[in-house]
Amino acid sequence: MHKIGFIGLGNMGAPLCERLLLKNKVNIFDINKSNLNKMENLGGIVKNELKDICENEFIFLCLPTSEIVEKIAVGEDGLINDLKKNTFIIDMTTGEPEVTRNIFNVLAKKNINFVDAPVSGGPRGAKDGIIAIMAGCEEIIFQKIKPLLNIISKNVFHAGPIGSGHSLKAGNNLLNLICRIATFEVISMLVKDGIDPKKAVEVIQKSSGRNYATEITLPDNILSGKMFQGFTTGLMNKDASIALKNGALLNVSLPLGDLSKKILQETINDFGLDADMSNIALNFEEKNQIRLRPLTE
Repeated sequence: MHKIGFIGLGNMGAPLCERLLLKNKVNIFDINKSNLNKMENLGGIVKNELKDICENEFIFLCLPTSEIVEKIAVGEDGLINDLKKNTFIIDMTTGEPEVTRNIFNVLAKKNINFVDAPVSGGPRGAKDGIIAIMAGCEEIIFQKIKPLLNIISKNVFHAGPIGSGHSLKAGNNLLNLICRIATFEVISMLVKDGIDPKKAVEVIQKSSGRNYATEITLPDNILSGKMFQGFTTGLMNKDASIALKNGALLNVSLPLGDLSKKILQETINDFGLDADMSNIALNFEEKNQIRLRPLTE
């Protein structure tokens, strides 16, 4: 049994930690006492000081931003001050590739292993053990951490060298945003032309235009009237910004990404950063004077 620590037990971190608890004892830390109490009830061992997590061989992070990861890992009062050599830090945050590489370089000088291993699939995918995990590290490091990652999910991928996981995750979410907006745009046109939105989605889902929006987003979250996906506009804005920043650093043109982020900003202006991503559909309804949600909604 491995000595494992987990920092960050929020909306995404909690179900990831729960998976690890299925086969290991896990030492846990979070500044939110409510999050700690919930995980303690599931078997987590509470540590009241950040430095107490450093006794573990494997330390998982799931935090809001790369800036917070940087502060926690290599900041003035960070983990770096108390970590043992050859410790593995596995960062499951959706972070910035360049910041990740900087953290890696600082920790490498202390013989501490740092891996970016963000996830895609949401809390439900994490809880069910099917979330995608994309790890950025050397192959030899990947083989050492893979057994633990497989406790969390059966869908574990070696994305490439350090930073590759975060690059791939941000790219995936930017593509998700682009496809979502393009799909809402086309479905709005078809509805305006008298086609039932459910029928339009049904046909496209069996045709070459199918994508995540026609498979999940529209039928489950919009056409059903539920209007809840569990992913906020603020989080999507953060992820899209990371991808676009990475594209700029690499001198790659991303015109569809830029346009999609501007359209996302319209929803943020209307509903705020904490609004569910499903609210983008409301903007398309208003602009085009159509109805995607059930009329009883």
